[in-house]
Amino acid sequence: MRLLLILFIALQTIGCEKKNDNGEFPELEFRYDKDLLLPLTHFKDLSLSIPLNFEEVLGDKYQSIKKKLEGNSDSYFDKNILAIFQHKDGHVLIISRINDLKNIYGRLNKDFELGLIELLGASETNRGQFVINNIETVQFITINEDIINYKLFYDVIRKACFQIDYFVPINKFVTFQPSMESSISTFKIKK
Repeated sequence: MRLLLILFIALQTIGCEKKNDNGEFPELEFRYDKDLLLPLTHFKDLSLSIPLNFEEVLGDKYQSIKKKLEGNSDSYFDKNILAIFQHKDGHVLIISRINDLKNIYGRLNKDFELGLIELLGASETNRGQFVINNIETVQFITINEDIINYKLFYDVIRKACFQIDYFVPINKFVTFQPSMESSISTFKIKK
């Protein structure tokens, strides 16, 4: 089952249209369906559309999660949690800004990949890199028995980039994937 899911994800990722294949960041165009998305939302210099039926986590619950994620001394990057959204089916979306004084792209190495694998209790993670709306992006897809994590580092060449995490229950992935791809296609940086 797990092998079939990995194969399915790989084939779906290939289904994203490559517009050119120049350099180490080929341009990908994700499938877009505005009927699967809420209106555009702005987070500092980042804007994106959240998938339908997600609700923003607010108040004490948000503050508690934010404090835990930002205060984690084992975290690979210093980050500010900008927003957290959840879906009644168990999907979670976390939007963060990484504020680091070191090059982020260069630090997304094998040690980082091993940390992702350990953190999620997975056997592997798959890395890809491409351009979304003219911005360099690195993506890691990590799968354990229950969850698929799409972790995207958007504007990764800069020291202060954005990290967008989609956590999706495996049994909901196939139905959620078009919404996730539509959301990813809306990433934009305000220049």
